[in-house]
Amino acid sequence: MAKTRLHIERLGPHGDGVAHLPRGIVYVDRTAPGDTLDASVKKDAKGIFRGEPLQFHELSPLRVNPPCRHFEECGNCTLQHISKDFYQSWKEEKVRLALNKWKLKPASWLPSLFLGGANRRRATFSLTRNRGKLIAGYYQRRSQHLSHIASCEVALPDLLERKQALEPFLSALVQEGEVLDLFLQKIGNQYEAVLTEPKKTKKEFLTALIESDLLDRFALKTKKGIQILYQPRELQAHFGELRVALPPASFLQPTVEGEMALTQAVLQAVSPSSSIADLFSGAGTFSGPLLSRGPVSSFEWNLHAVNNLKKAAKNFPLQAFRRDLFLNPLKSKELKAFETVVLDPPRAGCLEQARWIAQSHCPTIVSISCNPATFARDAHALVQGGYFFKSVQVIDQFLWSSHVEMVGVFLKSS
Repeated sequence: MAKTRLHIERLGPHGDGVAHLPRGIVYVDRTAPGDTLDASVKKDAKGIFRGEPLQFHELSPLRVNPPCRHFEECGNCTLQHISKDFYQSWKEEKVRLALNKWKLKPASWLPSLFLGGANRRRATFSLTRNRGKLIAGYYQRRSQHLSHIASCEVALPDLLERKQALEPFLSALVQEGEVLDLFLQKIGNQYEAVLTEPKKTKKEFLTALIESDLLDRFALKTKKGIQILYQPRELQAHFGELRVALPPASFLQPTVEGEMALTQAVLQAVSPSSSIADLFSGAGTFSGPLLSRGPVSSFEWNLHAVNNLKKAAKNFPLQAFRRDLFLNPLKSKELKAFETVVLDPPRAGCLEQARWIAQSHCPTIVSISCNPATFARDAHALVQGGYFFKSVQVIDQFLWSSHVEMVGVFLKSS
């Protein structure tokens, strides 16, 4: 399509600017409400009109200078060009709009919590070799162009230092044109790396890497699963008083501060109780701290997570059960055993489980979610079943992204 004049009216749900044309909505990355620009507009593979900026004529007063020098070439942190106040109000509005769609009105909006940068404890980098030079970084948004990333405004500085220290070793593994993924995570004071299995593995590289003392665990992601090549001791996470061993690439909250904020929000909502159910418990992020409120029953499908939680809980009033809550949710009869239910499902939410909870008489439900749309849908099921929507709190640990988390509290109406 030829050059088209666009006026950005608002931000879409993924943080891209929205303009209207007679033929439909156009989305333009990294623009702000109030921008006027010329753009080339075309449909993507999904039939969505997307604009590529050619020339700006008016710049939005909501714009700021992006703090990261990689902003234009990195596909992450897509909202660095938006002012802090607008960015925060936009995230809160995302939650409000999701709740309004289902006509939900919490009795209380608790103060939102927006976390800063330089705190991400995990990251996945893409690696390739171009004309003999190692590139270790991120792709541009909606592009196959991979740029080397030497600094990052959201990752822990020592995680970036670890990546840079590993690059000479990784350079010996990556073949020209080959693309590998490198997952790095900091667990307490320990570091792990999981690398996509390269076409050629050199023993001398592995020996040198192990002797470098840069990692506490190194593993390869193969077609048969993850193979640990080096791990002199277990890597453990501390959840309350629990010390839980973690397998490679285990899911943790992306920031320590975010985990603490979510945990505090959950604990504030849970009174001392005779029985607590932690659904979609993962490695035990909330199960451990919840022990300060009463006995906990954890339900999770990941076998390694369940087994490790069982081992960690030998001397605690915690039972861990392996259960697929999507295919086999806890029914209302089973829920009679619990005074409090905490649920932290994946982004897809847990509508069927929410419907069964709605039929129960469990006094307190605490719902954690990173998806306003599915959070609101599942909350609607609870409210339809007689639950009082007591409060919601926005907690943002995904700085400069379109993602946002929230914690909702629901009480059974008597």
